[in-house]
Amino acid sequence: MASEEGSQTISLKVHIDKEKNRVVMAEADGDFVDILLSFLTLPMGTIVRLINKQPQPATIGSLTTLYKEVENLEKQQLLQTQLCKSMLLHPRNPSENVCRKVKLNVDDSEPTKYYICANWKCSRRESGGLYTTFKNLKCKCGKMMDNDDIRMQIEDETARLEGDGGVFVCRTNKFMVTDDLQVDPISTATILTLLRKLELKDMSSLQETTLIIGPEEILKLLKGILFSKTPLTDVFLRKQEFTAEGLKFEMGDPLQSSLSSEGGMTLKLMMSKSMNKVLYVEAGEDLVEFLLSFLTFPLGSILQLLGGNSSLGSMDNLYKSVQHSGVTRDDSLRNLLLQPMVCRGFTCRRNPLGVKESQQPPPSLWCRSYANGRMANPYTGYLTTKKPNLKSGDRLSLLDFVNPKSPTSETAGQGGFLKGPATFIITDNLVFTPLASFWSLSFLKSMELPLDDLVFRMVKVGTVEALRLLKASLSSNSVFTDALVEFGLKISKQESKTQ
Repeated sequence: MASEEGSQTISLKVHIDKEKNRVVMAEADGDFVDILLSFLTLPMGTIVRLINKQPQPATIGSLTTLYKEVENLEKQQLLQTQLCKSMLLHPRNPSENVCRKVKLNVDDSEPTKYYICANWKCSRRESGGLYTTFKNLKCKCGKMMDNDDIRMQIEDETARLEGDGGVFVCRTNKFMVTDDLQVDPISTATILTLLRKLELKDMSSLQETTLIIGPEEILKLLKGILFSKTPLTDVFLRKQEFTAEGLKFEMGDPLQSSLSSEGGMTLKLMMSKSMNKVLYVEAGEDLVEFLLSFLTFPLGSILQLLGGNSSLGSMDNLYKSVQHSGVTRDDSLRNLLLQPMVCRGFTCRRNPLGVKESQQPPPSLWCRSYANGRMANPYTGYLTTKKPNLKSGDRLSLLDFVNPKSPTSETAGQGGFLKGPATFIITDNLVFTPLASFWSLSFLKSMELPLDDLVFRMVKVGTVEALRLLKASLSSNSVFTDALVEFGLKISKQESKTQ
């Protein structure tokens, strides 16, 4: 979803404290704030991909490792369908139609298209027809669903955005954006409050300058917000390049959850007693599915789950600005940013954190076809979410959305990315492989640890533990150790030897 105009730029007025060489604040219009807020709708897999494409890539905890693991997956060995790999590497944003109106949209994902069976008879049946948003899925009749020569008429969910040209906020409004990404409608009161907070007494030290920002700068800003507590200064003033060492892991306050812990996953941890560290985990495909689903989570949903305590640079401040300052145009847009959903078909089989699936694309669509004897194909038509009025000669059928992860073109159920049942070995930095005794022996030998230093522990992962795993994956290369061992799973000297 690259910007339609390609080479667009926006201007941003910033106020700089010359003595301390820092950005005090930016005076921004709606275009710049829309760009910032659109970051909350991006799936984490998209963010990892965008960050890795930059000349100076940076590591987002163990998610970057997990993304690379998917890149190296053999499609047919572990995955349910050939599409599963591209779904994880290019997760879709269900708010893409809204975000496409952002003036500088850095998401390079392809726009969603709608496909039906190449055999028109399948789509003209009164019931049982199928549609998909993924090319070359098989229809139940055996033909490929690759016919996109059909119009899509869907209610324009962005029609209400046309008024002043803004998206999430009104373009004509003015906002104050602080160096740590707090966004508020601009006013004399908010400015004075900020200056006093910064203990800036001499106004003569402030220098005003206008920056011209294009797509390249926006990508750098996305990375800066993820890694820095002062992204405006570090990106625009100091031109800082963030290293590949990643974020500093801070679990912070113990995470709590009101979600049900029923059906938790059981893990077997191979640990080193001397280092009090997880070497690897043995678990079923449900754990790997859960970890892979992190790539499909929109950033805003992660910030929501973690209660604004993600440790992702300044992103928490941006999220809280939407929560508390009322910057958005209406409640529906506010909810879209605060509680973004996973695109339909992208949820995993095991979903302990309860991230909801979007209604986009719709679970079913009406297909209206009408006679046109002069065409080689006697039927043309369109898809629509609303049941249309029929005219003489028209045909109407209801098409169901195909689960893209299903090898048999099923329409019901979430399904999984991986084939199962299977047991996997997952290292502390989220490298995973099917269980094989030779791999385990080789790995343990490489650690050069005495056998009496090794111990297995069984751990039950409920929703609180799942939240810790999510947070640790964002900024740690020792996910299981930091998420589980550091919170009560200590190894005593009396523990038995390896089981």
